[in-house]
Amino acid sequence: MKKGWILAALAALMMTTAVADDHKQKDWRKDGSDTEKLENLVKAVPSTARIMIEMGERYKNLYWAARQEKWEFAEYQVEEIEALTELLQITRPSRAATAQDFLDEGFEKFEAAFEKQEWEPFYKAFDHMRAQCVICHARNDYAFIILPEHPATATSPVLNLK
Repeated sequence: MKKGWILAALAALMMTTAVADDHKQKDWRKDGSDTEKLENLVKAVPSTARIMIEMGERYKNLYWAARQEKWEFAEYQVEEIEALTELLQITRPSRAATAQDFLDEGFEKFEAAFEKQEWEPFYKAFDHMRAQCVICHARNDYAFIILPEHPATATSPVLNLK
């Protein structure tokens, strides 16, 4: 009986030591080789889907900012969508050409719309950008992803939607 208790205590001690050793693993960011650091950084690069989630949020906020005549905030959303598209070109080189087409075609009407600060010119620019989104999705085998013409909500607290 005593022998069984001693074996159980040793087993528990060994498991505790193993767990403690797991917590002492090296931090690849500080201690890893350059190759290991590069491999892990490449794995950490955001996927297209992750970038598109933020882009979708900005799309909704753009619509509602203009709807509420918060033109400066709307312009900011356009700038952020452009920046996300440029990030996508870097992180997903296979999509760089279609992303460039989107950049070239999707934003051309916003400058005039923001100068006028009126809904109708804005909505024409917005709808044109939305059409370019759909074209880009189709070119990348995601034609089933179609953005709403009139997003129901926005996520930014700046817009204070109820």
